Formats: sequence, C-alpha cells, structure tokens
Amino acid sequence: MSLQPWTVTLRHETHVPVDLASALVYVACAVAVALLTRRRPALGVAALLVLAPFDLARYAGPTTITTLKAGLVGMLVALAFSRPDLAAFRTFPVRAMVAAFGATLLAIALSALHAQHLGDVLREALKGGEYLLLFLGAVAAFATDPDDRPFWRMLEAAVVLVCCSALAEYVIGAHSGIFVHGQSVPRIAGALEGPNQLAGYLDVALPVLVARALVHRDRFLGFVIALAAITDLLTFSRSGIVGVALGVVAVLVVLRPFSNAAWRFAGAVALVVVLGVFVAVRAGVPAGYFSLDQAPQAADHLANRSQLWHAAVALWRTSPFVGVGAGNYELDLNEVGLRDVRTHANSIYLQSLAEEGVVGLVATIALFVVTIVTLARSGVRRPLVVGALGATVALASHQVFDDLFFFPKVASAYWLVVGVAVAEIAARRLFERRRAASYVAPRAPAATAVVS
Repeated sequence: MSLQPWTVTLRHETHVPVDLASALVYVACAVAVALLTRRRPALGVAALLVLAPFDLARYAGPTTITTLKAGLVGMLVALAFSRPDLAAFRTFPVRAMVAAFGATLLAIALSALHAQHLGDVLREALKGGEYLLLFLGAVAAFATDPDDRPFWRMLEAAVVLVCCSALAEYVIGAHSGIFVHGQSVPRIAGALEGPNQLAGYLDVALPVLVARALVHRDRFLGFVIALAAITDLLTFSRSGIVGVALGVVAVLVVLRPFSNAAWRFAGAVALVVVLGVFVAVRAGVPAGYFSLDQAPQAADHLANRSQLWHAAVALWRTSPFVGVGAGNYELDLNEVGLRDVRTHANSIYLQSLAEEGVVGLVATIALFVVTIVTLARSGVRRPLVVGALGATVALASHQVFDDLFFFPKVASAYWLVVGVAVAEIAARRLFERRRAASYVAPRAPAATAVVS
C-alpha cells in the first residue's frame, strides 16, 4: 500500500460479488455472534454495535450480503433458541415504535403503485425490514439480559476505531475533499461511505457518550469524546456539526447538570466547536463548502443539493400521494433533466416525498416524532435513554440536508442504540406494573373474606 499524505482521490462505487473468502467471513460472523448471544444476549448486541460501522458488503445479484446482516441472523437464531423475555413487546413504548416502523413500511409498499422499478421498491422494503429487525433484536436481547456494560465498552471501542480509521486518511489519502485557496484539503470518512456519513455516525455516538460522561466520571470516556469531536469537525460536514451540537444541547437540557464538572465539560465542547469554526474561516474554507465529491461531474453521477432538491419536488408532482416508488428517485432523475446523475436527494424528507409521496413524508416525520416522544416522556433519565434522545434530535436535524438512512452503517448503529434505550424504558414499565400487581395480590383474599 502506497502512502499519499494529504491527497484526495475520488472514490467510485464498485459492485464486488460474493466469493468463497467473503462467504466464509459471513458464516464466521453469524456463528460468532450466535455463540456470544447464546452465552449472554447483551454480548450479541455489543458485537453488532462493532460490526455496524465496519460492515463488509458483497453483492449477490441485485442485493448485498454484509457482515452485519450475517451477525443479525446469528443473533436472532440464538435468541429464538434461548427463550428470550418477550414481555417488553407488550409495553406501550415498544408497540408505539413498531407501529411507527409499520407506517414507513406501508408507505414503501404503497409506493409500488406508481413505481417503474419494482425491484428497487422491494430492496428498500428489505432495508426497512432490516432496521426493524435490528431494533427488535436489540429490545429482545436487552430485555433478556439487561446489562449495559458490554454496550458501553463496545460503543467506546467502536468510536475509537472509527475515528482512527478516519484520521489515518491524512496519511494514506482521502476520497473526499474541499477546495481551500485552490488546493484540495481532505474531508475524512474512514470506515464510513463519506464524510457526511461519518458525521452522521458521530451524530449517534457523541450525544450518547456525552450523556454517559455527565453521569459517570471516566477519563478514558473523556478522551473518546474529545477524539470524536475533533474527528467530527474534520469531516467539514456543516449539517453534521450543527446536528451533533443540537443533540448535545438536548442531552444537557434533559439532564440539567449543575455540577462544576458538568459545566466545565459543556464549556470544553463549546470551545472545541468555536475554535473549529475559527480555524476553518482563517484557513479560507469557502462559505459554500465546495466539496470535490459534490461538484456536478458527469463521471461521478452526482449533482449539487439545489439541483437534487428541485428534482425531488419535480418527481413528487408526478405522483403526489404515493410517490414515484421507493428506491426509484436516482433511477428517474433523467425524467426531470438530471441526465447521468445517480444519487439520493441529500435530504431524507425530500427523498421520502419524492419516492413515497405525502404518505411517505408523514410516515418519516412520524417515526422521528414517535421516537422523540417515547424517549422524552418516559421519565427514565438513564444515560442511554437520554443519549438516544440526543442522537435522534441530531439525526433528525442533520437529515434535512442528507439522507443518512440511505446508508445502513449509520442507520444500523442508530437503531441498535434506540432499541436498547427503548428496552430500558420497557423494563421500567414492566417493573412498575409487576410491583403494582404485588401490592394488589395480598389484599384480594382479605377482600373476599369480608364479602363472604
């Protein structure tokens, strides 16, 4: 491998088919996660948390086989044979989340009515189903084994590895950049598909880690947060940086930390953001962030946001109610004047509007609203629940300018976090319900005796 410090080489997507070596890797992942889950379900969730950002994908026909999918299958099979605690699925928080997921899948199904490419609708439905299974698997595993220590250790390890893989691009060369004084400066991405996707992954991780740090003092955790914050700034993702800032603010508002250590921590986060903006402006970063990988170049099949957003509205007008079909946006761009462009709409809301119409847009917004309300109104103020709330605020904000659920690495990490957080809420509901039942039961014989 040749080292090319501070260079930028645009990356082109390649469809590598499954071969014997990759097939063995997938089998190994499935078996390893199954064995970990069989031993302790919490270990299975922790393993998926590490697999998510480093997902190895190979194509099998029109779809992909990935290490995360293999691990998910292994976890679900192991759970099925270990008698998981399913009482959590009868609680209102879990049922509300499943209903919101169901609405998004229904919107995808309805979009097939106007779709020209039904295979892509099926692909998006399977992707949505994968996210639902990740959520349900995390709920079942944590409800069966409510020990969050493996989760925290693996989240910290995954974030450190992701950040190191991104920072290494300053040595080995990056695949994305911005123009500064006529020179290309790397925008790091590491194991993720691009700098905006790396910022999206940190949108999930940073609020959760900050919530943990405000409750549990840990020097290593402080190091991980600082490393993640610096890496986030170096993505030069405007919406990602703003999104994570909003997520951290949400955590601070909910936890209301009044200790001197908490306020020093908040001040340090604010200082890092301000210094990052100052250095960027002094370095001459252009106001528009003219990314090399976002410039409209025919060879890269990309366009700028203005063009993509106008195209999304134009496609929506052809089928306002159910859209042009899930997964069909990039295939229908020729019809609205964007020839030789193949990409998403750079906004989950406009992507949903174009592909699934008003039904899809309402379902997408409802999914975020239900998640936020479930986490915020639960009354549970444990770090994971509050952190998941901050992560939801961050992603919902960031995705005004990006479609991060288009990329499974970001979405998988998010739904694993939310699944464990909702499982904590469900566990609290079950505990309160069973405690109330224990108070009522001893009184029943006495009441019967009085009546008789």
